[in-house]
Amino acid sequence: MTSIRFDHFMTYTSAPDIDGYLKEYAAQGFLPREKTVRHNPGLRNGFVFIGPEYLEFCWVEDEALFAEAEAEKKLLRATPRPCAIGMIAGDVQAVHDDWMARGYSIPQVSSTAPRDAPADAPPAWSFQEIPSELLPGAWSFALTYHMRPKDEATQIRIGPNTIYAISGVTFVSSEPEARATNWRDLLAPEEAVDESGNGFQVWIGPHRAMWVAPEEYQAAYGLDWTPFPYPVGELAILHLLASDLRVVKTMTEEAGRRTCPVLVGGEEELLIAPDARDGLVFAVRQRPIEMWLRERTGRTGERLELAQD
Repeated sequence: MTSIRFDHFMTYTSAPDIDGYLKEYAAQGFLPREKTVRHNPGLRNGFVFIGPEYLEFCWVEDEALFAEAEAEKKLLRATPRPCAIGMIAGDVQAVHDDWMARGYSIPQVSSTAPRDAPADAPPAWSFQEIPSELLPGAWSFALTYHMRPKDEATQIRIGPNTIYAISGVTFVSSEPEARATNWRDLLAPEEAVDESGNGFQVWIGPHRAMWVAPEEYQAAYGLDWTPFPYPVGELAILHLLASDLRVVKTMTEEAGRRTCPVLVGGEEELLIAPDARDGLVFAVRQRPIEMWLRERTGRTGERLELAQD
């Protein structure tokens, strides 16, 4: 079976300006990428690095082009919440062939360049779209990068807030066990679906994916859950790791964003409340980076290193 792992997590933002918005994340101690990328329909997207993965913010630059977008994308722009997961594969065509051989019905792989690239530009990415019935709860796709700098995927940059990794995700669903089984069967069939204290979890590469019911989510994090009318709105929390929670709390609050401590599974986390302009919720745990590097290497065989800035 070909290897695949979570690579980036996407949300729309209703901010008036993507460049100014990324500066706000920088003020919170995160590491935005200077370059933005244009995608259809009418988007100019921004990025924030977190370890070897990243966040992608979909921002509408061209209203006329975006007018042709699907209704769910327009609603995600109006009421943002995390909605998509891009998964990296060394050879996405091999992923396609593997899934077809296992009996899944999936579209063909497609390749594309940025929206503003010259007509004769080579493709920057190849994509495998994944039907929502296979991975319900989020818009998901696998991709292979054709021109990505190697150090973006192998070097760990630690932000001023000491956050250095995305350790996992939590989804909210009225059918948490069925959802966990769906995702396990396609992405990590060799892994077990384990029942934890408040939901069901499965390891997908180096990331722990958790599914909980709405009432369990509210009890654990003190946040209400609003179902989304389209099948892409169940991604609720990104779990992050940091070297020092005190630094995370200080920088986040000084930048004007609210935090609160929570106790989940007997371990303290710092909850960073959602910004209404992107809907992202973060739960941050303190952990030595050396321990995380050893564990991740053990699970994936990746050769990651700390960036020497």
